[in-house]
Amino acid sequence: MNRVLLTAIVAATLSGCVSPNPISTTSDGYRIEKFSQGTVSVGKSANLLAAGNWSVSCPTDAMTDKRNCSITSLSGGLFIDYGSSSTPQRVCALSHDAPGMTALVRVDSHPAVATDAQGCVPAGRIIHQMRSGNTFLARVGAINDWSPDLRPVIKDERASLEGLNKAMETVAVIQSGRLTVRP
Repeated sequence: MNRVLLTAIVAATLSGCVSPNPISTTSDGYRIEKFSQGTVSVGKSANLLAAGNWSVSCPTDAMTDKRNCSITSLSGGLFIDYGSSSTPQRVCALSHDAPGMTALVRVDSHPAVATDAQGCVPAGRIIHQMRSGNTFLARVGAINDWSPDLRPVIKDERASLEGLNKAMETVAVIQSGRLTVRP
């Protein structure tokens, strides 16, 4: 191999430009990157924290041998929990950590939906809006670490819903056994 080419490959790998993880690109431009810990990244950007990128996790439960799947948007703190079901069970605002306080979530201009104290709503109440929507907005209570009495601060967080359908499609492919992910 050409020494210059080898040096360029090593330099790119060390700089993070080339991923050691298996990556495939779908016909519609989505990158599917498999990680060794059993998760898959789905998105159009190599930056995992970019809007529209999703982390899909479907580890196999050691006791039941069933996959427990979830989808997370790291850019906006949105979590979709499947459990061992083939359909989403809950939609949660990840940054909601104010005990006993409900959060509000909404998709685009649809009416806001109140969550439970953990910041979650049953998926059936909102997932259909999310699948055709553009933006997920959550008004959450977050514990303010610098406050002496730890009063929650109310804040709004947004998550892009771009790529959500591809992430949900990836869950279905993993659950069917057509995409192997191992820890």
